[in-house]
Amino acid sequence: MTYEYGPLSRPLGETLAALQEGLMREYRLEYLPAHRRSARRSRRLRRIRGWCREIGRLVEQAACVAERTLPRIEREIGHAFRGPDGLARVLMAPSTKRLFSDILSGFPEDALPIRANDLAMFGSFADDSHALALIGDVTLRLKVLPGEDVGAAGLAALCDRWSLHESRIGSGFRRSPDGETLEQEKETLARAVLGLIYVEGGVDALRAVVPLLAHGRNG
Repeated sequence: MTYEYGPLSRPLGETLAALQEGLMREYRLEYLPAHRRSARRSRRLRRIRGWCREIGRLVEQAACVAERTLPRIEREIGHAFRGPDGLARVLMAPSTKRLFSDILSGFPEDALPIRANDLAMFGSFADDSHALALIGDVTLRLKVLPGEDVGAAGLAALCDRWSLHESRIGSGFRRSPDGETLEQEKETLARAVLGLIYVEGGVDALRAVVPLLAHGRNG
């Protein structure tokens, strides 16, 4: 299969909900009573049921990002995002990449619950987040705070202030990190959100975050 690049065919929350509904539909179509199932069919049904459950969790977590995390950031920096999808993409945990890849390979293309391109796009969100983190880091250093070291402490504190790590979509799919790994993830998340703010709102929107970074550095 080959896939195009670009936005999802529908808003992120709607696409996830459609995926969950499609998986439930496929489960019903393939369902057979236990006494009539082969071992292979039983494994297949368990797999689809597991995918459906995990996507349902993503739907709930994406809704929390739109209803809680995004408004909190907007209030603090005075910038209105274009919509919830940008932040949701940033907060999509890398562990979800395997989930979307498995669903994509689990059906013939004409039987997929949603468009193949949408599933491929979901799987690429973690890479998009790292790209935005780089944009946020470079822009902060060159255009907003030239010559100053933002520091890991300020970025991690900003992540905590906005509850970014706790708001990750798909965060329950793996064991939560700790120590240095956790701090690195927090820094990357904060940089990615700063990159999103810059891409959507420009340098002025990013400058509004500086007092919050200073607060984090000063404890």
